[in-house]
Amino acid sequence: MMKITIGSYTIAMKYLFKRSNRNTYYYRRRVPADLKPHYAKPFIAISLGQTDKSLAAVVYEDKHQFIENQFTRLRNGLPKERVLSNYQSAISLLAGYDLSRKDTLKTDEGTEAAKNNFFDELDHAINLNAPSDVYEAYRDNKIPFPKHLLNEEQRSALAIIQGNFRLTASQYPEEYLRLTGRSGNRRNVNEANNVITSLISCCGDRPPAEYLRSDINEYIQFSRKTKRTATIQRQLKAIAAMFTHVSLEMDLKVDQKHSFVKLNIPNLGDDSQDREDFNAEQLQKIRQMPTSKTPEITHMIHLMLDTGMRVKECCGLMFTDIHLDAETPHLKLYKNNVRDLKTKSSKRLVPLVGLSLSAMQAAIANTSNEYIFPRYVSEKDKLVKNDTASAACNKRLTTLLGKGAPTSHSFRHTMQTRLRNVECPKDVRDELGGWAKDISDNYSSPADLKLKAKYMTAALKAL
Repeated sequence: MMKITIGSYTIAMKYLFKRSNRNTYYYRRRVPADLKPHYAKPFIAISLGQTDKSLAAVVYEDKHQFIENQFTRLRNGLPKERVLSNYQSAISLLAGYDLSRKDTLKTDEGTEAAKNNFFDELDHAINLNAPSDVYEAYRDNKIPFPKHLLNEEQRSALAIIQGNFRLTASQYPEEYLRLTGRSGNRRNVNEANNVITSLISCCGDRPPAEYLRSDINEYIQFSRKTKRTATIQRQLKAIAAMFTHVSLEMDLKVDQKHSFVKLNIPNLGDDSQDREDFNAEQLQKIRQMPTSKTPEITHMIHLMLDTGMRVKECCGLMFTDIHLDAETPHLKLYKNNVRDLKTKSSKRLVPLVGLSLSAMQAAIANTSNEYIFPRYVSEKDKLVKNDTASAACNKRLTTLLGKGAPTSHSFRHTMQTRLRNVECPKDVRDELGGWAKDISDNYSSPADLKLKAKYMTAALKAL
């Protein structure tokens, strides 16, 4: 292990290495036992191309992340190297020959001349990479076209111009995230890759149209061993969305007709578990609980208690979303740069009453950050840490109420029960919970807020 000092910090770099008879630094580590079949040697040694330790340390981090990503992919049943479609680079390669995807079916003189120039370049590449006898056999049509002698970019460009370009399932997440503008969102990246990995681990890595209906049924049965039917349905919908969107946007006609449609999951929902409401005694204990060492947790629990908001919705709240001086104190819930909303209906105004009001008053008084709960916001990654917040809230509730207590998500269901008990109309309940499909005409008006606040205040005594 080599150490490097930067200013007042000393960093240990476990795999930084320099041979005694050389000046260049290396990244060197042993291949884990379970991954040895995927590597030619028991050790990985990569030259960092640097003789200065500080510069080597910078390169080291990139190489370390590269190898860690390889290990992760292999353990998830994916190829060692990230399988890239090279679609964009292939398009750029064709552009260098004045060709585009639109030229696939064109046969005019100018297009044919451009295609010939491109094919000549491919022929040159094969000539450079093939033994003379193989090249001659290819030229004499004695062997099939040796695509394996081209690099991936060239193969993709050739497939595009010939009109038979396709992607395998493992390539869809990257293109889907690129096309939908979500490549920078770590959560979206992980979710997209995870659902595709689960499909590949069961049915292999193929283009969408090559998955049969029997493959999908096998995937459903395979997944039921560890997942609930609602989770399987959600994952299949995510897979179908990726396949449909990418194949449509990239004009992959064959794969637009995939089988991930009108899916049937036997006994869907039968294995679901109804979320338990908080009872009156539990609600009383929550109202009386002291502020914890992490005040954000207490404030968040009290906010959810008397609004029925989701954890994720709480996490992204900003200082400017809270309107305490309004005639009816309320908060404005909408999509922002770190947090999206579950549905369009989730955008709403929520009156603040009871502990939700006092929690926001205390939170604002004790923060100088633009976010109400900065601990659970990552501006760098442009996301909220709602899983972390949920775990912290649930831990606090378990400590307070005992093992088996309802989770923080049960605040939503409990609020609906409380509102029903005070005879709050269903359309108002749906608007408050973010479930309404049609928002009322006077939505966000002072009278509308006052009406909702009336029912929510009455609900403070319910249960």
